Amino acid sequence: MSDAQKQLRWSKLKAGLVMTIAILAFVTGVFFAGNIQSIFSQKEEFQIRFHDVKGLRKGAPIWILGIEEGSVKNIALTPAYGVIVTVAVNRKAMKFIKEDSYATILTMGLLGDKYVELSTGSPEANPIGPGEMIQGMTEAGLAGVMETSGKAIDKITQVIERMDSLITKIEQGQGTVAKLINDPTLYNNLTRTSQTLSHMLDDVSRSRGTLKSLIEDPSLYNRMSAAAASMEEFSKTLKAPGTLKKLIEDPSLYDKTLTVVSRLEEFSKRITESDGTLHKLISDPALYENLDKSSMELSAILAGIEKGEGLAGTLLKDRHLAEELKGTVEELKGLLKDIKEHPKKYFKFSVF
Repeated sequence: MSDAQKQLRWSKLKAGLVMTIAILAFVTGVFFAGNIQSIFSQKEEFQIRFHDVKGLRKGAPIWILGIEEGSVKNIALTPAYGVIVTVAVNRKAMKFIKEDSYATILTMGLLGDKYVELSTGSPEANPIGPGEMIQGMTEAGLAGVMETSGKAIDKITQVIERMDSLITKIEQGQGTVAKLINDPTLYNNLTRTSQTLSHMLDDVSRSRGTLKSLIEDPSLYNRMSAAAASMEEFSKTLKAPGTLKKLIEDPSLYDKTLTVVSRLEEFSKRITESDGTLHKLISDPALYENLDKSSMELSAILAGIEKGEGLAGTLLKDRHLAEELKGTVEELKGLLKDIKEHPKKYFKFSVF
């Protein structure tokens, strides 16, 4: 092979290599659209738990504040959490993801492509670390929105039908509302009532009676304020340590009172049910009759004594006799004393 042929082949090979590199560069630029630097940036992985991912796929972008900062690495079903989505986010963006951050699956454009939007959480929360887990939620899809809208429309339709039925009944004069609208009696009654109230207020404003005094005179308010202040002072006094507070708060007084009442009840029951002396004294009228008779006899005796009848009356009325009797008693006392002191003088004993 000549040198010219070798140079030609080498030129073709170099041209092919250049074309291949250019095509690869073009394809790479089309696929990544200016995000080539993100492929080589350092990333951190963490997990998001979802109840339903709504068709989310691996490789879906992860957005933070509207900026793409990562992608979905894995989607797995777990009995404990439902669906666990593993995502990889640029290490520089991890400081924006906090413990109270949450993830939302949203729809991109009209084609329905899904992506994950991460909230930044509260400023006072701590940033999450690699391998930790945050909560995720799913936006309502078009089917859910349509279902909810359908239910809302049905309820609105029912309300409109009921309103239509109500208006029809009112127009036909059925029910209380129709009477209130069509019957002028209520208006007339209200008019008369308002006129009566107006006249009453005029009378009150012109009079000098009690009602006007209650409205205009502030003394009632002042008295009520003073009474309220007194009650407040009294309540403070009750709260202070003392006998009254103990009577209110200490249950021992109630227990003692209850014990005394129970014993009194038992004692009265025994008196009522027994046939003893106390029961007879209470229920038998003979004692009262005897006492009444005795008091009458004693009254008669005292009356006779006061009149000077009998020995007691004579002693009470006759002072001379009382003095003689007193002297006799004194002589007897002296005789008894002398007998005690000189018994041999009065008593002599002889055996033979």
